[in-house]
Amino acid sequence: MIRNSPLPGAGIKPKKAKSSPPADKDFLRLGKEHFAEDFPNPTREGCPPDSTLELLANQPTEVEESILTHISSCSPCYRTYSHFLQEQKRKGQP
Repeated sequence: MIRNSPLPGAGIKPKKAKSSPPADKDFLRLGKEHFAEDFPNPTREGCPPDSTLELLANQPTEVEESILTHISSCSPCYRTYSHFLQEQKRKGQP
């Protein structure tokens, strides 16, 4: 038997890394929309200062867990936190 390649499997192209399936992306988008819109708090009752939300985006281990709990049920704070995350990403920070 003659092989085209000296090593078994050497002629096989490596598989490309799979990106997230469209359903996963849709699910994440839906989650973001849910947190950003479904928990109105027009009077900003119980909200931490923006500086705390910025700290959460930049140094999450430095913020109390209660802040995470709050942004999961307060759309204005979630949107502010998301803004700080986008700023961090725009600046190229990890």
